[in-house]
Amino acid sequence: MSSIQVFTFIALLVGVLLVIIALMVWQEAKRRPSYEPLEYIVNDAVKHISERLPEDAEVNRADIRRILEWEVFYLQGLAQDDRKNPVETVAGGHEASIEYIANQIHTKHGVSYPQSDIEEVLRLEADYLMAIGAIGDPVGEE
Repeated sequence: MSSIQVFTFIALLVGVLLVIIALMVWQEAKRRPSYEPLEYIVNDAVKHISERLPEDAEVNRADIRRILEWEVFYLQGLAQDDRKNPVETVAGGHEASIEYIANQIHTKHGVSYPQSDIEEVLRLEADYLMAIGAIGDPVGEE
Protein backbone atom coordinates (compact mmCIF):
# COMPACT_ATOMS: atom_id res chain seq x y z
CA MET A 1 0.00 0.00 0.00
CA SER A 2 1.42 3.36 -0.94
CA SER A 3 1.60 6.26 1.49
CA ILE A 4 -1.08 8.14 -0.44
CA GLN A 5 -3.48 5.23 -0.07
CA VAL A 6 -2.74 4.97 3.67
CA PHE A 7 -3.26 8.70 4.10
CA THR A 8 -6.54 8.56 2.12
CA PHE A 9 -7.75 5.58 4.17
CA ILE A 10 -6.95 7.33 7.49
CA ALA A 11 -8.60 10.56 6.28
CA LEU A 12 -11.69 8.58 5.31
CA LEU A 13 -11.83 6.92 8.76
CA VAL A 14 -11.42 10.30 10.49
CA GLY A 15 -14.17 11.76 8.28
CA VAL A 16 -16.55 8.91 9.11
CA LEU A 17 -15.74 9.31 12.82
CA LEU A 18 -16.48 13.06 12.65
CA VAL A 19 -19.80 12.40 10.90
CA ILE A 20 -20.78 9.89 13.61
CA ILE A 21 -19.86 12.37 16.35
CA ALA A 22 -21.83 15.13 14.62
CA LEU A 23 -24.89 12.87 14.36
CA MET A 24 -24.65 11.95 18.06
CA VAL A 25 -24.40 15.61 19.09
CA TRP A 26 -27.33 16.54 16.85
CA GLN A 27 -29.46 13.69 18.25
CA GLU A 28 -28.68 14.70 21.86
CA ALA A 29 -29.46 18.34 21.12
CA LYS A 30 -32.91 17.36 19.80
CA ARG A 31 -33.65 15.34 22.92
CA ARG A 32 -32.87 18.11 25.41
CA PRO A 33 -35.39 20.93 25.80
CA SER A 34 -34.22 24.32 24.63
CA TYR A 35 -36.31 26.16 27.23
CA GLU A 36 -36.01 26.65 30.94
CA PRO A 37 -38.38 24.47 32.97
CA LEU A 38 -41.34 26.26 34.52
CA GLU A 39 -40.91 27.11 38.16
CA TYR A 40 -43.60 28.15 40.58
CA ILE A 41 -41.83 30.35 43.11
CA VAL A 42 -44.00 31.22 46.09
CA ASN A 43 -42.26 34.53 46.74
CA ASP A 44 -42.80 35.56 43.11
CA ALA A 45 -46.45 34.50 43.28
CA VAL A 46 -46.97 36.47 46.50
CA LYS A 47 -45.32 39.54 44.96
CA HIS A 48 -47.36 39.20 41.75
CA ILE A 49 -50.60 38.92 43.74
CA SER A 50 -49.87 41.70 46.24
CA GLU A 51 -49.04 44.15 43.44
CA ARG A 52 -52.40 43.48 41.78
CA LEU A 53 -54.77 43.25 44.74
CA PRO A 54 -57.38 45.99 45.01
CA GLU A 55 -56.63 48.78 47.48
CA ASP A 56 -59.55 47.74 49.71
CA ALA A 57 -58.28 44.15 50.16
CA GLU A 58 -57.80 43.19 53.79
CA VAL A 59 -54.87 40.80 53.22
CA ASN A 60 -51.15 41.48 53.32
CA ARG A 61 -48.22 39.44 51.96
CA ALA A 62 -48.18 37.06 54.93
CA ASP A 63 -51.91 36.46 54.50
CA ILE A 64 -51.45 35.81 50.77
CA ARG A 65 -48.72 33.26 51.52
CA ARG A 66 -51.00 31.57 54.07
CA ILE A 67 -53.84 31.36 51.54
CA LEU A 68 -51.52 29.90 48.88
CA GLU A 69 -50.08 27.34 51.31
CA TRP A 70 -53.56 26.14 52.27
CA GLU A 71 -54.53 25.98 48.62
CA VAL A 72 -51.55 23.72 47.93
CA PHE A 73 -52.56 21.57 50.90
CA TYR A 74 -56.09 21.36 49.50
CA LEU A 75 -54.82 20.37 46.03
CA GLN A 76 -52.53 17.73 47.53
CA GLY A 77 -55.58 16.24 49.23
CA LEU A 78 -57.22 15.89 45.82
CA ALA A 79 -54.29 13.92 44.39
CA GLN A 80 -55.22 10.35 43.56
CA ASP A 81 -53.17 7.21 43.10
CA ASP A 82 -55.74 5.87 40.66
CA ARG A 83 -55.44 7.86 37.43
CA LYS A 84 -58.58 6.19 36.03
CA ASN A 85 -60.67 8.61 38.09
CA PRO A 86 -59.01 11.98 37.54
CA VAL A 87 -59.87 14.93 39.73
CA GLU A 88 -60.81 18.17 38.05
CA THR A 89 -58.88 21.11 39.41
CA VAL A 90 -59.58 24.67 38.42
CA ALA A 91 -56.93 27.37 38.44
CA GLY A 92 -58.30 30.35 40.26
CA GLY A 93 -60.17 28.31 42.82
CA HIS A 94 -63.73 27.21 43.08
CA GLU A 95 -66.35 27.21 45.83
CA ALA A 96 -65.15 24.05 47.59
CA SER A 97 -61.50 25.14 47.66
CA ILE A 98 -62.34 28.64 48.88
CA GLU A 99 -64.52 27.25 51.65
CA TYR A 100 -61.83 24.74 52.66
CA ILE A 101 -59.12 27.42 52.75
CA ALA A 102 -61.26 29.81 54.78
CA ASN A 103 -62.21 27.08 57.28
CA GLN A 104 -58.64 25.84 57.72
CA ILE A 105 -57.23 29.31 58.23
CA HIS A 106 -59.94 30.12 60.75
CA THR A 107 -59.52 26.80 62.59
CA LYS A 108 -55.71 26.59 62.60
CA HIS A 109 -54.77 30.27 62.80
CA GLY A 110 -57.81 31.92 64.34
CA VAL A 111 -57.97 34.45 61.52
CA SER A 112 -60.81 35.15 59.14
CA TYR A 113 -60.46 36.72 55.72
CA PRO A 114 -63.32 37.95 53.60
CA GLN A 115 -64.25 35.28 51.07
CA SER A 116 -63.92 37.87 48.33
CA ASP A 117 -60.24 38.39 49.27
CA ILE A 118 -59.55 34.65 49.13
CA GLU A 119 -61.28 34.48 45.74
CA GLU A 120 -59.21 37.40 44.47
CA VAL A 121 -55.93 35.89 45.72
CA LEU A 122 -56.71 32.62 43.94
CA ARG A 123 -57.76 34.46 40.77
CA LEU A 124 -54.51 36.42 40.80
CA GLU A 125 -52.57 33.23 41.44
CA ALA A 126 -54.10 31.84 38.24
CA ASP A 127 -52.98 35.06 36.56
CA TYR A 128 -49.45 34.42 37.87
CA LEU A 129 -49.55 30.84 36.56
CA MET A 130 -50.60 32.13 33.15
CA ALA A 131 -47.81 34.72 33.24
CA ILE A 132 -45.15 32.03 33.75
CA GLY A 133 -46.74 29.80 31.10
CA ALA A 134 -47.94 27.06 33.43
CA ILE A 135 -51.59 27.17 32.30
CA GLY A 136 -52.90 26.50 28.85
CA ASP A 137 -56.09 27.75 27.30
CA PRO A 138 -59.34 26.64 28.93
CA VAL A 139 -60.69 23.36 27.62
CA GLY A 140 -64.08 23.64 25.97
CA GLU A 141 -66.75 21.14 26.86
CA GLU A 142 -67.83 19.07 23.91
